[in-house]
Amino acid sequence: MVVLIMVMVSLLSVWFYPSMQDFMATNATWNGIKGFSSEFKAEIPESLGVIPGISGQAEKKALIAIPMLDFSTEDLLIIRNFINDGGTLLLIDDYGYANTILSYLDIDIRFSKAPLLDPLFSYKNQNMPRITDFIPELKEAGINVLMFNNATALLNVLEPEAIAWSSKASFLDKDGNGILSPRDSRGPLAVATQVTLGKGKVIMVSDSSIIVNSMVGRDNNYDFIKYITSHNGESKQILIDGSHLAKAPLDKAKPILAAAKKALSNPYALIGLMAFVFIAVYRYTVWGGESVGR
Repeated sequence: MVVLIMVMVSLLSVWFYPSMQDFMATNATWNGIKGFSSEFKAEIPESLGVIPGISGQAEKKALIAIPMLDFSTEDLLIIRNFINDGGTLLLIDDYGYANTILSYLDIDIRFSKAPLLDPLFSYKNQNMPRITDFIPELKEAGINVLMFNNATALLNVLEPEAIAWSSKASFLDKDGNGILSPRDSRGPLAVATQVTLGKGKVIMVSDSSIIVNSMVGRDNNYDFIKYITSHNGESKQILIDGSHLAKAPLDKAKPILAAAKKALSNPYALIGLMAFVFIAVYRYTVWGGESVGR
């Protein structure tokens, strides 16, 4: 009985204790995406294996990838098929594994992984550059300013592919000394691009923090994400790849518990569980009582 109580307490703790990990939908603190996932009604599949199941509807969906972990060949193939079928891949990254995806897709653009600094057009400090240069379509949609946080820039970008640039005062801090040096790349630098691939498209944004709770409401960040994940004014269904986020044990346990909760919503499963608990308590009471009597 004691063991059963301990198990129940542990399960309740996992269910109700909030995540503190980066980009977790249950994390309501500054580095989570609870606000974003709620606002966009995002689904967060724990495996990219569910993507083939939306064949024929890919054009209505946008997959957001925040690649903190490397990708298997199988996952890369799923992503490519999704895009070729008409899906939109929104790749937001700074220092992760986005270049693995781009290489597999035969896209020449790369995330620099060097810090993008702007000592003039920034919020609080040069590590939080403000982006104010956009293609006309974005400006017409009311996108005037984005705020980045510890971002990078995009390399090998052709002029027709870029949709947003950093200011002329910005630079890529390649040597990490925090000041403009001879080997650093000076702005303006591409920070958002769009490439057509098959029936779909790949959108790259060089700051993964743009959707976290502390950043998504800054300047026009929210409107920007909404615009680039829409088609002809109609919002696409948002999927967030949960399988390539770095998770703590708590975050790994939550989806399992959620699946168990969903399974127990079936009345037959619930009756079976109640019967199991009743039998366990009964056996413990009877056998325990006999043991004490002896």
